Amino acid sequence: MPEDGRPDLPDIDCIRGFAGASPMAVAVLQGPAHRIRYVNAAFLAATGRDEAVLVDRRAAEAFPALGPTSLAALDQVHGTGEACRAEAMPLPLGPEAEAPGPADQPPRLWDAELSAVRGGGGAIAGVLVLLRDVTLREAQAARYRALVEAGSLAVWIAGPDGAIREATGWDGLTGQGPADSAGLGWLAAIHPEDQARVRSRWLAAIAGGEAYEAEYRLGRPDGGWRWTAARAVPRRDAAGRILEWIGANTDIELRRQAELGLLASEDRFRTLAEAMPHLVWQTDATGVPEYLNRRWRALTGLGLTALTGSGWMAALHADDIARLADAWAAALAAGADYDADARISTAAGAYRWHRVRAAPVRDAGGTIRHWVGTCTDIEERHQAEDRLREALAAQERLLREAEHRIKNSLQLVAGLLRLQSGRVEEPAAREALEAATARVQAVAEAHRALQMSPDLRSVRLADMLRELAAGASVQQPGTDIRIAAPEDLTLDAERAIPLALILSELVADALRHERPEGAAHPVRLEAWVEAGCMAVAVADRGIGLPAGSSAGRLGATVIRALAKQIGAELATESAAGSGTRVTLRLGLEPAGPALG
Repeated sequence: MPEDGRPDLPDIDCIRGFAGASPMAVAVLQGPAHRIRYVNAAFLAATGRDEAVLVDRRAAEAFPALGPTSLAALDQVHGTGEACRAEAMPLPLGPEAEAPGPADQPPRLWDAELSAVRGGGGAIAGVLVLLRDVTLREAQAARYRALVEAGSLAVWIAGPDGAIREATGWDGLTGQGPADSAGLGWLAAIHPEDQARVRSRWLAAIAGGEAYEAEYRLGRPDGGWRWTAARAVPRRDAAGRILEWIGANTDIELRRQAELGLLASEDRFRTLAEAMPHLVWQTDATGVPEYLNRRWRALTGLGLTALTGSGWMAALHADDIARLADAWAAALAAGADYDADARISTAAGAYRWHRVRAAPVRDAGGTIRHWVGTCTDIEERHQAEDRLREALAAQERLLREAEHRIKNSLQLVAGLLRLQSGRVEEPAAREALEAATARVQAVAEAHRALQMSPDLRSVRLADMLRELAAGASVQQPGTDIRIAAPEDLTLDAERAIPLALILSELVADALRHERPEGAAHPVRLEAWVEAGCMAVAVADRGIGLPAGSSAGRLGATVIRALAKQIGAELATESAAGSGTRVTLRLGLEPAGPALG
């Protein structure tokens, strides 16, 4: 008999045969003292001991850190022969048992299986110990559970039939205790409007063995409701049989509130869009129509299907499509507001003018979600503008006709005066008639220049100077009058006629000045801009004015009076052999009325 009075162990070699290559730590203990008779390589690696140190020693001596619970389990198996199993059990078997690590370092965890070893005649001779180190597995599982619980309101496990076995956090979330939520009792915590849908989906997932997903409202302990998203997946064995369902509920209250707010906002938008006296439309971010209000459909007879492809521009007048398409493409590219006038086709085939406006709607990040546009009927405004344009055009035609008639009438008067002067023998009277003829002709030439202006409100100065030169040539054939003036220099009509009278008198006066014999002496009629004002000059190359001479037959007093009327400054330069130059300077814009 062995020293402990128990039957001897069976052949250790038999145990060594299956345990030698096993990844599990295997040990054989003999007798009620649990003397170590065999350990495999995995056991030595797990404990960090040599075989010579362990074999033939009592377990309590080899591992003094083992607690009473572990030794009691060995005693129970040896005494009763019933196997014992434990999962994730902390066993101080390694080096940490003799030299403990830091206090915050968790102990190693083991799945342990203890079974009786029987000797001859079936008597219990010892205990077979099988250990698997699950420290890493349990740490990973703990991290996974913490991760799930951190992102979830509740984590739960159900059996293959769908009955809840375990639910962490469910009681705090719903106020249901374990007894209330067991089986399908958890359905009672769901909003009555959601219960039937959730139950049907859960039973369908169980029957089909597919993942389960559902969103529903859960009752809170305070009496309110909270939106959650539930998801569960089956855990299967090697044969594919479902062992259990693992699920979690996450909080989606804020998301659902945002979605409900968006739906309410869209509902308000559509209500407003249907009530507005405008055509209202909406497109996606790329410009594809996705909503048209009732007024649009009633006016154009076109719905979303009809606008597929070409978009809302299918309702436009052919002459407007290219212009608006370019502007719309630019707005889409820049994300800028869109504003244009266009003719929109009615269901009856007519066209009405509308002002088309669109603006992008962006999300919180600034990304364009869609475009909202309106079309406001402006047909009456366009018709009024057309009538106004027609009236203005008619008025301009009348004014041009009036100018033409005035010019013709003045030329007729000038012709009569010219005819009359030819029949007057008295020199002073003839000279007076010729002067009057020149003045009437000057006014007619100013009106002719005004008739040629684009707006009848201003005169191109170059046109007026050319007309004055032509008139002077009629009065005195063979005269050489040369013009120099910018083509874009203009003068308002109110000052043009007084200026024409002054220039006509100065030209006539220059043509009367004595000139040196034997050479051509042209008269120059010039205009230019200097120092922010307009300058006009009449110059000749005569012998110059004698001292005390007046500036023309009309008289210096009348010329200066006309110059004052138009706000012009008059300057005369004359020198023997250099001729005479008279310059008028006046503002580019008319000044206020002259006083005195």
